[in-house]
Amino acid sequence: MTIGALSTSNQARHLATIRLLFFLIYAGIGVNFTFINVFYASKGLTGTQIGLIAMVAALVGMVGAALWGYLADRTGQARLIMAGGAIGTGILALLYPLVTNFYQYLPLAGLFALGNSAMFTLIDSTTLTILGDQREEYGRYRLGGSFGYILTTFSAGFIYEKFGLVWMFPAYTVVMLAFTLSVLRLPVLSVPQTTHEKGGLKAMVRQPVWIIFTLCVFLVWTAASGSINFLGVAIKTMGGSDSLIGVAATMAAVAEIPFMFFSGMIMRRLGQEKMFWISLLGFTARIGLYGLMPAPQWAIGINLLNGPSYVFFWNSAVNYANTIAPDAHKATAQGFFQATTNLASVASAILAGWMFDSLGPSGLFQVLALACLAAFIIFGISRYTRKPSPATGTLD
Repeated sequence: MTIGALSTSNQARHLATIRLLFFLIYAGIGVNFTFINVFYASKGLTGTQIGLIAMVAALVGMVGAALWGYLADRTGQARLIMAGGAIGTGILALLYPLVTNFYQYLPLAGLFALGNSAMFTLIDSTTLTILGDQREEYGRYRLGGSFGYILTTFSAGFIYEKFGLVWMFPAYTVVMLAFTLSVLRLPVLSVPQTTHEKGGLKAMVRQPVWIIFTLCVFLVWTAASGSINFLGVAIKTMGGSDSLIGVAATMAAVAEIPFMFFSGMIMRRLGQEKMFWISLLGFTARIGLYGLMPAPQWAIGINLLNGPSYVFFWNSAVNYANTIAPDAHKATAQGFFQATTNLASVASAILAGWMFDSLGPSGLFQVLALACLAAFIIFGISRYTRKPSPATGTLD
């Protein structure tokens, strides 16, 4: 996707909308996704069942991410696709309190993931398109998501502890309604003349740099997804409260604020590849410490590592995928990146629920940390042994 020349005032207005959209997307995570597995556990689902639900959702999200990215590149209507996803998930959220067992939650979670993948895939590609030559500043606009997450997770834990977890669903619907009204303010993106040519896309995914990048994303997000899905459950298992889960999640979001704000400067100084590589080590340390914490309150301090782990990872990966993608396939590249994270979530769902039931929280987190360490080693070897290429020579 591309966009015609924007005046400074129009670009500023669209970027203000982007910041609001990030705020709302991550507010949705704060009110819903942070507590959804705790909700499932409260309904009597086992760790394995929770893992299977996450697996199905990730499989559907993987297909959806690639599909929505491709459709956006073909039509230029990213805003309408995102609006459709927000409306669909907002309606589906209201159905959750009406179902009562694992077999009903399973298809509902799959449909929810399909709509959700539209928003998460296309908000990144749209942001990079509007930023143009200032793509390194992505983090400053993604920072809106940090504030949305902080506001909702900090308050939601206390609210749900007093009034019940069921209130997460209407709260999410309200957030998605606001997202729908806001996303329609974005411009229509133009479609490059080369959109229908497949050669550029095939060449992109066959590049050794893309293959190694995808493998490392898969490994680290398998670990990250497992820790995200089961940290809240682990906290409850260790005797923690819903409010502690909210505080720990809030601390992670607070810790990412300075990293998001200065991510453009950091990326220009380190380069996309080095920033990505450091993030793999950050995840290794963070998840490894989850496996060593003797009390649930430790999660608050450990989540301070969210900056050099998640922020470095996501901001560098989004920019890196955009850099090595042909102009006609920018949104598709983001879709492939999101599909890889969803595939990793599938692998995590298959293994993490079983490991949680079999090894306990500590064993689960220790195994996931080893996956991050493997990604760090693989990417490091690739980084220092491959020959420079025109596609990547400017990244260091």
